[in-house]
Amino acid sequence: MKNNINNVRKLPTNLDVPVLKVKTERNGLGVLKTLIIIGLIALQGILFIMSYLYFMSVFQYLFFLSLALTLGTCIYVISSNKNSQSKPIWILFLLVCFSFGYIMYFISNEKIFWGKNKKKYNAILERSNKTIEKTNLSTKNLCVKNDCEYLYSVGNFKAYGNTETKYFPSGTQLFDSILDDLSRAKNFIFIEYFIISEGVLLERMLSILEEKVKNGVMVKIIYDDLGSHGSLKYKTKKRIRRMGIDLKSFNKLLPKFTPILNFRDHRKIVIVDGKVGYTGGANLADEYINEKRMHGYWKDCGIRLSGDGVNGLTTIFLRQWEFVSGKTVDYSKYLTKIKDECSENLVVPFADGLEYESNIGKNVYTNMISSAKEKLYIMTPYFVIDDTINNLLVNKAKSNVDVRIILPDIADKKLVYVVSRNNAEKLVSAGVKIYTMKNSFVHSKIVLNENSAVVGSINMDLRSFYQQFESAVYLTDKIVLNDINKDIEETINKSYLIDKSKLKRNKLSYRFFAGMINLISPFM
Repeated sequence: MKNNINNVRKLPTNLDVPVLKVKTERNGLGVLKTLIIIGLIALQGILFIMSYLYFMSVFQYLFFLSLALTLGTCIYVISSNKNSQSKPIWILFLLVCFSFGYIMYFISNEKIFWGKNKKKYNAILERSNKTIEKTNLSTKNLCVKNDCEYLYSVGNFKAYGNTETKYFPSGTQLFDSILDDLSRAKNFIFIEYFIISEGVLLERMLSILEEKVKNGVMVKIIYDDLGSHGSLKYKTKKRIRRMGIDLKSFNKLLPKFTPILNFRDHRKIVIVDGKVGYTGGANLADEYINEKRMHGYWKDCGIRLSGDGVNGLTTIFLRQWEFVSGKTVDYSKYLTKIKDECSENLVVPFADGLEYESNIGKNVYTNMISSAKEKLYIMTPYFVIDDTINNLLVNKAKSNVDVRIILPDIADKKLVYVVSRNNAEKLVSAGVKIYTMKNSFVHSKIVLNENSAVVGSINMDLRSFYQQFESAVYLTDKIVLNDINKDIEETINKSYLIDKSKLKRNKLSYRFFAGMINLISPFM
């Protein structure tokens, strides 16, 4: 087993390397299948619109009824709880497509197309909450206490002591540790990823998992069907199942005209025997360990928990497993007995997704930004924010808080990068320091202030805040906070500082183009 682990490529010491773009995540059949599915979905949408327009031409009173319903829907949108970024987009869509826009709005309502799944999740949450042991941890830090109380109130996410945490500043180091812990598994292994991709890393992991299954270890894997579409072949899935691994997909990609396809499992979780757990930004693919490069050097990170806090990640995984498998789980078989010790070093593993009423990831980030008094460091691949976060960052910078944001120098999604860069550059005049890591794609998701940090899968964008299932860990260990701070400072030393004279926003054409793209930012 050690040979498998040691063969993972170590971090390059020089990041000033030529930018290589090697297509590795998709194969031809996957692209063809995607195009067919998109075509069938588009055809269904076109047929629906044409049928409705035909009825409008035959029954002319429908025109006036549609106009009245559109105006009523606009008023409903304004008074709704939707985020401020998406409201004007919906209103514009409703006015332009007044003949059928209101129908599209209401069929995209979560209560309509997600109602059945919501009930299923509610039953899972209610049942699993009864198995979680209560903790009686407290802290003298009021900001940390408030953050922990928020997470408990909105998702029943417990604050744990008696937990060792370790931060990994790269995907390579993260997977070195994951493979090492997998090789020591005795009872069970749980794995959940947005992307699982063919390649060197997957083969190394499967060689370990196959041996573990032969030795009686239970292995369960969840992958997102869209995220892994085209990168995880059908024959590989069959091979994994033949090994004895229980493999399930989330939200299967089907040629069906429904908004439900937009909601994806973006979580990254690995659990070994309930004693060790991981989350972070890296998916299970070669790009994340720089074995192959598509966008220069890939900068990622992750966090390892050992001790009581692993129960939090285990519970998050098992809830999703119940949903995708349709089978009830006995949580007590996988949760360890907690010691419930008083500790200033707290960890709160938490999740976000459509199973919860609140936008947990966004609100945790907002709370951390609000409580920052000395420093606020953010590392994110995407920076698509609403007015609430934008105004908070401006106010913090003007209040003499050291606000720094690190973005990629190379884009993986060019349109999203235009919006991200434009949003970030707006903050420069307020005193926010914006950096782009040289010749690199920054995929780490970190928010750090003087009190705490969050490391996980949650991007600083509207998709993560409103449309995806996410995982993360809130932590307060000063040693780990220093490690994260050190990584951020080292990354800044390898980055460009964007000053006022180099703003792309200085060009009117760029601002106009970014503004146009920003119209669809809630759906990116």
